[in-house]
Amino acid sequence: MRIISRSLLIIEKIISFLVTALMANRLSYGDIGFWSQVLFSSSLFTSIVGFNIPNGIIAIVPRINKREEKYELIFKSILFLLITGLFFCISLILFRGFISKILFNKVLELNIFVLILSIGFGELLLEFILYSYRSVKNFSFSNYVLILRILPRIVVIFGILKSDINLILYLYSATYFFACIFAYLILLNKNRNNIVYLLTKKINNLLLLNPKPYLRSLFALSRKSVLATITASLFFFLIRSITLSNKGLDGVGEFSLAISAGAIMLSITTFTGFTFYPYISNLAIAEREKAFLKTKELSLKIIYFSLSISFVLIIMKNIFWNNLNFYPFTINSVDLFLSFLGYGFLGAYQISQPFAFALTDSINVFKIELLSSVISLGLIYLISLGNKFSIHLALLSFCLYTFSNYLQANYRNLNILKEKNV
Repeated sequence: MRIISRSLLIIEKIISFLVTALMANRLSYGDIGFWSQVLFSSSLFTSIVGFNIPNGIIAIVPRINKREEKYELIFKSILFLLITGLFFCISLILFRGFISKILFNKVLELNIFVLILSIGFGELLLEFILYSYRSVKNFSFSNYVLILRILPRIVVIFGILKSDINLILYLYSATYFFACIFAYLILLNKNRNNIVYLLTKKINNLLLLNPKPYLRSLFALSRKSVLATITASLFFFLIRSITLSNKGLDGVGEFSLAISAGAIMLSITTFTGFTFYPYISNLAIAEREKAFLKTKELSLKIIYFSLSISFVLIIMKNIFWNNLNFYPFTINSVDLFLSFLGYGFLGAYQISQPFAFALTDSINVFKIELLSSVISLGLIYLISLGNKFSIHLALLSFCLYTFSNYLQANYRNLNILKEKNV
């Protein structure tokens, strides 16, 4: 099952890359910029409204020994996400004009705005199911969820071939909606007995912070993580806003194509992390030093691999430049290098997280993200004082941001190891 899971993750990333390549050949920079802002807006919704609970689930559930308490924690978490998700959707619609003006430099039509929210909400719900089943090592059902996540990326190809950005948006959001409904119908059917058991409990018991102390630990981790998520989102929001104000949606499209090339490194991280995260979370509890060394080793491998890929692509581009006139070889060499290196650091940073989450609730991720954002955005400000803003500068800032995150996370893990060994 794990081999199938990894294969599906590879397929998902390959399809995403091919979709981006097809967009680069069929759509204008402006349309690509708009689509990029749609995905960014929906992921912003997923990250902030989700309170990082899916990642918390995969860290907390392995600590629980009783099967009933595992399902109770998951059940209460999804109830919380459904209620807060619907509340935020309604609230954001009321401020549609203000929000769309900030993100798109224009007021979006209500139907387009609702489609963006539905994509974000659908991503959140599917992500929760995926992480929940990974947390209990049920890779069979998580594979179905992975297949459902791939479908929207395939369906949008019809819209791309028509070169119609609105059709792409409708197809993507509709497929996500039906995939989400289908996943939850299967979930209800497979876990009918567990759900009936939880619903028949007294309502006052359902509302208590049970199972203790795990639910409190989950929300403690989520509270701290969501601050870090907001800070990280703020960084990307500011980078995109600066690009949008200086270069327009065309500039956002150019930036998105460049950064999407390096995003292939996230497929390596996701592919590895799918089984590494649950493994290292359990290993950290039993053998801390071994878990720390394995985490550090894998992080460095991802960085070295990102450098290797970028150099190979740049060498190929310069040798065969006459024949390689397609994406990603159409991207500037400097941008290509910075994109891959930045995502290499980002992958290493993500790999470093489960070790810390498994051992303590006192993780100040917010401080890491904040310091990295200040450093990278400060660089943009200082350089832009004497020079015009450029895509090179935006990617350099991204690279510095992810590098700072990785260094701080690695230093934090070392301190946790030392404290636990005292």
